[in-house]
Amino acid sequence: FYMSKFEVTVWEWKEYTKATRTNMPKEQSWGWNNDFPITNVTWEQAVEFCNWLSQKQGYDKAYSKAGPRYVCNFESNGFRLPTEAEWEFAAHGGRKSKGYKYVGANDLELVSWNVENSETRPHAYGSKYANELGIFDMNGNVWEWCLDWYDKNFYHISPELNPKGPLGKGTYKVLRGGSYLNSIDGVQVVRRSRNRPHIKNEIYGFRTVLPIQ
Repeated sequence: FYMSKFEVTVWEWKEYTKATRTNMPKEQSWGWNNDFPITNVTWEQAVEFCNWLSQKQGYDKAYSKAGPRYVCNFESNGFRLPTEAEWEFAAHGGRKSKGYKYVGANDLELVSWNVENSETRPHAYGSKYANELGIFDMNGNVWEWCLDWYDKNFYHISPELNPKGPLGKGTYKVLRGGSYLNSIDGVQVVRRSRNRPHIKNEIYGFRTVLPIQ
């Protein structure tokens, strides 16, 4: 799969809202900086953005609705949210991993916006160093929605090859990566969070993936 180098930005979200005639999220205290990651968006809104981006670039939609719930078609060639396993594989540097303690470095200051240095707000994309795959901001800046339903014990029983999260329905969706408000411990690669798919927060954002056909 391909993964976006950066978290989806305010500028990209503005383009989406213009095209779909939807409203921007509630403006945060730091204002609308086009280079900042978009925040205050739900998992469901992130999915709708993925479908819009797919259509805009000539791909099939990855998501459809079954009643009130969204279903992902993994055979689609369109944009979607990363699975939790894909997210962690990419964060560790994939097959190019050098075994760093954090995402791309052993020194967190080089790669992360967190409570120690963020001034309690997100920062522009690409303003820290990337990891081995050229991906930025997977330690901190904003928590990133993943595709999976959350299950505390899933990875004790999951398939070893490319797990796609718990099957069926759930209550919470997974978030990974930590945010600008998290401590050093809170932005480590292994940290997991969760929330209901209709909940938004000023520390929640996302990035996209595109399957390799």
